[in-house]
Amino acid sequence: MFRAIGSVGLSWMKAHAGIPGNELADQLAKEASVDGDPLFLPVPYTFFKKFIKSYILENWQRHWDVSKSGVRVREFVPSVDMSLLTHNRFFLFFISGHSPFPAYLFRFNIFDSPNCICDGLGDADHFAFDCPHTSSFHFTRPAVPNESAWFSRCGNLTTVIPKKGKVELSSPPKGIHLQIPTDPTPKWV
Repeated sequence: MFRAIGSVGLSWMKAHAGIPGNELADQLAKEASVDGDPLFLPVPYTFFKKFIKSYILENWQRHWDVSKSGVRVREFVPSVDMSLLTHNRFFLFFISGHSPFPAYLFRFNIFDSPNCICDGLGDADHFAFDCPHTSSFHFTRPAVPNESAWFSRCGNLTTVIPKKGKVELSSPPKGIHLQIPTDPTPKWV
């Protein structure tokens, strides 16, 4: 019996059975829940990291859902997803429709016309599907009922891989000519 000093044992007992130690424990627990100081337990760093990431994604999604900009991008990426963040400029050019397309640059008076040199509207879709000058880089245009599925598949970065070579997008009227090589950085010439 003397060797048991300092050891703790747990056992079940019927509640409110009139056992003095149990009655005292119940009374102290009730007092602590009403009058006691709040108990703050330290949580691991990974908990905060996960909590903050979740909070940021929820706010980003709320902003994404109500934003008036990024309509074209939402066709590809309907909900925010950290795994889709990329620095692949060619993928970003295509899904955003921004630069270096004549239709985009025309909006800022950089080009005199929104049309490609083949007379089609010089937007991202034209160069990806229709332009005879970029035919070796074309995607197969999806049928209208399949467009949303096609766009969401393109949101998966493994389905969009730049091809080797150069694409001349247009012959800008103001003396600027942009060639897009798929392996180093694009250069103004």
